[in-house]
Amino acid sequence: MSKTDHYLDSKRLDDIARMVTELASEVWILRDRNMVLEHLLAERGTVDPEEIERLRPGGELLERLQSERAAFVRRVFGAVLDQDTRVEAAVRG
Repeated sequence: MSKTDHYLDSKRLDDIARMVTELASEVWILRDRNMVLEHLLAERGTVDPEEIERLRPGGELLERLQSERAAFVRRVFGAVLDQDTRVEAAVRG
């Protein structure tokens, strides 16, 4: 790709897309950690911050995280789709 080529037809749009992707990544990390905290607090009534780092989700929590992540990605990145495509995706679930 040369200096004048862009993924989204403009350097400005490429920069905005990178920014949105980074923000989406950061928001997901926060949501993921919050779900882990809620899970540990519900199970134990208390939590050691190191437990959050050590926990490797499995079972129901892993399924919930994967489902929530997929829905989050659809909402955030689906925002750039045209209205008809967004409505169709929403109807499909």
